[in-house]
Amino acid sequence: MGARFQSMRSVKFIVYLTTMVVVLYTLLSQLNVPYPLVFVAFLISQGLLLLMAYRILTDKYQTKRTFEDWYGDKNIERHK
Repeated sequence: MGARFQSMRSVKFIVYLTTMVVVLYTLLSQLNVPYPLVFVAFLISQGLLLLMAYRILTDKYQTKRTFEDWYGDKNIERHK
């Protein structure tokens, strides 16, 4: 596996992990769980959010698409 694939895979992992922890925090806060446990989940989720933002912003991913290409999910032919 190339370094580019490894980097993208680790970024996806941190995004999925952060999402799961934030959802868990939300559930804990709604289910009347003791406050110290909710607070710890809050601190962990905030740390993961910062880590996720850092990893996404410093990732070496590059694309050949520009704003002229419109959306990334399908090619749109422009009328000239």
